[in-house]
Amino acid sequence: MLTARSRTRGFTLIELLVVIAIIAILIALLLPAVQQAREAARRTQCKNNLKQLGLALHNYHDTYGIFPIGNLYGDLGSVGPFQSNRTTWLVRTLPYIDQAPLFNLADFNSRSNNTGFTANFPAAYDAQNCRGVEMPAFRCPSDPGGRQTTGRAALAPTNYVGCQGSATSNTGIPGCCPAGTANPAAGTGGYMAGNVTWVLMVMNPGTSVGMFAANSQTRIRDVTDGSSNTLMLSECLVGAMSQTNPSTAGTCVGGDATTLLPTRGYSWYFGTTATWMFTTVRTPNFPHVDCERSGVLSNMSARSKHTGGVQVTMADGAVRFVSENLNLATWRALGDRADGNVVGEF
Repeated sequence: MLTARSRTRGFTLIELLVVIAIIAILIALLLPAVQQAREAARRTQCKNNLKQLGLALHNYHDTYGIFPIGNLYGDLGSVGPFQSNRTTWLVRTLPYIDQAPLFNLADFNSRSNNTGFTANFPAAYDAQNCRGVEMPAFRCPSDPGGRQTTGRAALAPTNYVGCQGSATSNTGIPGCCPAGTANPAAGTGGYMAGNVTWVLMVMNPGTSVGMFAANSQTRIRDVTDGSSNTLMLSECLVGAMSQTNPSTAGTCVGGDATTLLPTRGYSWYFGTTATWMFTTVRTPNFPHVDCERSGVLSNMSARSKHTGGVQVTMADGAVRFVSENLNLATWRALGDRADGNVVGEF
């Protein structure tokens, strides 16, 4: 008696391709949601970091009656500004974020670089004390930048910077931008990318209008605009390009720049304007090349990898997200602690 063999029917090529296509569609639909969830988690962690730093700054104020200085700027018997101490406000928050042992390693009494400043920093300078310790509390997890992008392998970077306000000057700075000149064709004046006129931020505490400056001694009573209407902290991108120490007029930024360095946020310990501060001269994420010049001026914008804007800590400790499309006048008013301008919703 003959019996028919049973056969198992397999997938045809067309059916297999249909299944693969369905899986691909599902992945395409789910992947953005997963990425958004991850970014939301990173943004929340960044917000928590800014909140903790805000609390640390207020605890410092409760202890000493002032907020920390932006950075310690003094000659200490040295021959140049880069040989002063230069420790930042971030160093002074360490005891208030459970990092007292690390704080005890900091050196506030000697020059930051006894052998003279160079672009790459001597190895002896890099290796001293706590400067190379990675601090997750000082980093935004959304920013992939790190030591590999700054070129300072032994210096631990930061994403969090203090507000120096929107103070401007049109009087000119010797060796940089002559007064009253703004002629990109002639290579004079200060110009950002796209031939947008820029303004100068004076660094010393006597003219700073924000919460921080070199050697600043800001008290909460100095914030007459209201602590909920005044910026204290925001973000920068580690390793973002900036123009440093231009030697000829008109080379500060933009198309006139001849040397760009990945200096933003390269150290939470060592205080140059690229590492510890931002200005409100331009709105968040504004497309210009950041500019710093030793001791006299800076135009460092707040920047982040968060879509559409940056996170900020207000002077009352609250953390908010600010759109990059915010009106410039409002952003500048938020950066100034006592300009008397009324700030509406933002």
